[in-house]
Amino acid sequence: MANRNETIVSARSGWSSLVGRRSIASRLLILAAGLAIATGVRVFFGILITGAPFAFYFPAIMVITILAGWETGAAAVLITVFIGAWLFMPPTMQLAWPTQAQLLNIAIFASAASFQVALAHWLRQTVERLDESEARFRQLINVTSGIVWTTNAAGDVETPQTGWTEVTGVAWPDYGGRRWLESVHAEDRARLLPDATQLGPLGFQQMEFRLRDAQSKDWRWFGMRAVPIRRSQGHVRAWIATMTDIHERKRARERREIVLGELRHRLKNLFTVIGSLAQSSKPPNQPAVDVYLNKLIGRLYALNAAADLVMVDWRVAIEIGAVVRATLAPFMVEDAERISIDGPQIELPEETGGAIGLAVHELATNALKYGALSVPQGKVALHWRCEPQSGIEKFVMIWKESGGPAPAKPSHEGFGTRVVHFAAAREKDGDVSMDYQPDGLLCRIAFTRPPAAPPANLAVETLDNL
Repeated sequence: MANRNETIVSARSGWSSLVGRRSIASRLLILAAGLAIATGVRVFFGILITGAPFAFYFPAIMVITILAGWETGAAAVLITVFIGAWLFMPPTMQLAWPTQAQLLNIAIFASAASFQVALAHWLRQTVERLDESEARFRQLINVTSGIVWTTNAAGDVETPQTGWTEVTGVAWPDYGGRRWLESVHAEDRARLLPDATQLGPLGFQQMEFRLRDAQSKDWRWFGMRAVPIRRSQGHVRAWIATMTDIHERKRARERREIVLGELRHRLKNLFTVIGSLAQSSKPPNQPAVDVYLNKLIGRLYALNAAADLVMVDWRVAIEIGAVVRATLAPFMVEDAERISIDGPQIELPEETGGAIGLAVHELATNALKYGALSVPQGKVALHWRCEPQSGIEKFVMIWKESGGPAPAKPSHEGFGTRVVHFAAAREKDGDVSMDYQPDGLLCRIAFTRPPAAPPANLAVETLDNL
């Protein structure tokens, strides 16, 4: 959707007229006007007040410094010393050198006025920073592609919000307070109110909701991210939120999920058909062929499980625990306690995950035929971890059998062993060791964990083009 924000005038705020840059002529005019007014006031009140030649100049110096800068304020201090001493210190209007008491009075005034200039300069800089911050905020609102708006801590709208009327057709003040919720779909209202207890780890609240669109008169999907503005004590005093039109993205995601579901369904059917054709085509009374078919169908199942995990959300990385559990599921139907699986959540590229799935299936098949799973008391423990090493991570997976017959090291490397070694063959620093210990096989698969791949940017196709 195009930017729906109303045009924001780039004029600076009212404070800018006070602290903005001024020409030399403007500063001289401010200096002359300020001192003239202060002098006039002092002359007027001079009838009632004796002494205090400089008291009425303090406000003028403060105003001059704030409006024209510290240089002009410093000049005002010097000029005030001469004006006050000449007009209001006896003998008045004469070029007489001040007495010691008068010099002390002048020095005290100059020190206090200088401090006032410094204070006014600090106030001026503070106002300038606030004005710059407001200008950046206005420009940010102007260039953002969504609606930026604010509410109080309870979620009530207290001021007109940029873009809301254009999107919803509801004018201010008809959406004031919580009446803005009337433009939100009834199913989304309860969870849309800001809640400081629902902030994520990054400190903002994010959600998707449907908003009544003024043009189409239908519901349109928006994404919102709300950030709390807190008081010094930590209490939320307001919320600032951005709302972005995600309707087309949402619809594309829904279409993708439909296509993806159909792809998964077709893939499962394809593997089923291949398995059925293989079983129905085998010759009778051929044990070697039966063994071959069982291995083939098992490996197809492992590939199917890995592919199904990859296609859950067009992922280019899969969680290794999900691959392992899906691969070992058929071996855990009768007695799941005989196989223990443990390890943290680790994502690997889908090619690596698929290769590990094949290796785990091969190890489980071998354990079922010859190893720990071939006897009732046998058990298998499978665990994995990542070991930090000099700025990289080493992935290590251990397959350990126990309670079964003592394994015998084969005289030559068969295809199953090559499948296990293939799990790490293409990885950096890949290594596979097979240790035929007396109490059962110990297999260790290790390699340097590859960096996480970016999300795939795949186009959504129609079912007719699949």
